[in-house]
Amino acid sequence: MKGVVFSFKKSEFGKGKRRVRQITFGDIRYIAKRYRIKIIFVLLLFIGLASGSAYAQNADTPMLNSLDFLFTTNLDARMSQNIVGIFSACFASDFIFLFTVFLLGLTPWGIPVMPFVILFKGFGTGITAGYLFLTNSLMGVGFYLLVLLPGTFLFCIALVMLTAHAFYFSKRMFFYTVGNALPKHPLRQGVISFCSRLMSSLIMTFCAALIDAVLWTLFAGAFNF
Repeated sequence: MKGVVFSFKKSEFGKGKRRVRQITFGDIRYIAKRYRIKIIFVLLLFIGLASGSAYAQNADTPMLNSLDFLFTTNLDARMSQNIVGIFSACFASDFIFLFTVFLLGLTPWGIPVMPFVILFKGFGTGITAGYLFLTNSLMGVGFYLLVLLPGTFLFCIALVMLTAHAFYFSKRMFFYTVGNALPKHPLRQGVISFCSRLMSSLIMTFCAALIDAVLWTLFAGAFNF
């Protein structure tokens, strides 16, 4: 009888205990090795973001207006648009970056250019954030965090993911071009997979532009710049 009670208590207490697996150095090394390209592009994005934020104090109005097609640097022009115009402007600027990366992925020489695309995206985003902080102080920070950051964050994820796949496909194209051996896998299958990745990134970009348009319409008017 004691043995039955003891085994029952042991099983009941054992259910409540869950073993927490600790993250080891081997796990970190495995993650870094598996996702190293994505990690590198994320770091490049942050480098561009920091550089753009630092350069924002030297940016003048003509330069900001010229970059408004790719980045949100002209707030007055953006606030005067309706929700459809805001959505179109946001989606068009993001689509340019995605389509550029897609075209670079289809070329054997696209790898050296891709980091500059990521850096430029981070640089423009940093200019917008730095300019809002310098000209509007805490109100500018609140505007960026509430209105601009959600859509920008989602698009940056889409851009990094597509760029990583474009990197591997461009690398594959390079070895197909310089090598004499026939490819082990059909190139058509790789193109279809790459196009599928583009469609996924376009869906995320569509959602990011929609978030931007809704947040601009709902909250932009509450900030007096």
